[in-house]
Amino acid sequence: MKLLIIFICCFVLFSCAEHKLVKDFEKQEIPKSAAGLEEFQIGDEEEDYIKKQKNANAKLVYADNLIKLGDYQLGIRIYLEVYNDVKYREDQRDDAIFKLGKTYESVLYEEADISKSIYYYELLITEFPLSDRRLEAFQRSQLLRLQLEEREIYKRNNTTE
Repeated sequence: MKLLIIFICCFVLFSCAEHKLVKDFEKQEIPKSAAGLEEFQIGDEEEDYIKKQKNANAKLVYADNLIKLGDYQLGIRIYLEVYNDVKYREDQRDDAIFKLGKTYESVLYEEADISKSIYYYELLITEFPLSDRRLEAFQRSQLLRLQLEEREIYKRNNTTE
């Protein structure tokens, strides 16, 4: 039994050291007053950055699943949240905008709006000029413009008869 307790204690100690839970405290001086607590940090900026990027990826996957399940409003809200947070990487933000464009052009979405879809594709093109999705966004926006023009022509021809 004592051996098991020693093993568990060693395991906890080594895992804490591995994940910098112990090392960061060793490097920093503990503040003597509450005024110094702002400078006392756990972790480092690189860890925070990595967590932030993983958070963005998780949000995008979650929003994708929401869209598949038909909860378009919440999915759109999450895509906008990722796009609006400038702390996320550009490839994550442009992915969110691209998916917004696809969502608004989806025929399954009751509130589909081709104009909004074109808007988001053009936003991606102008705001993220180095995006891998830029060409596809351009092609989709042009195709949607043609569809809008065809609908207008169809409406004009059917109303004059």
